[in-house]
Amino acid sequence: MSKEMGAILVFGAICVGALIMFALERRAAAKRKEARGGREVDVSNLIAFGAAAGEGTKTHD
Repeated sequence: MSKEMGAILVFGAICVGALIMFALERRAAAKRKEARGGREVDVSNLIAFGAAAGEGTKTHD
């Protein structure tokens, strides 16, 4: 087997592995969404503002 053929096989194996991981993550995301009753969770404020974004009237003492 030449070096080129080996490189093609390794690259192909990496691509197949990435596709399998992508498919597994999509299935897991669908299960999490189903567990929430089909609702999407918006975390954009948490990403932008951190834990302070989650503080509201219910969380203050």
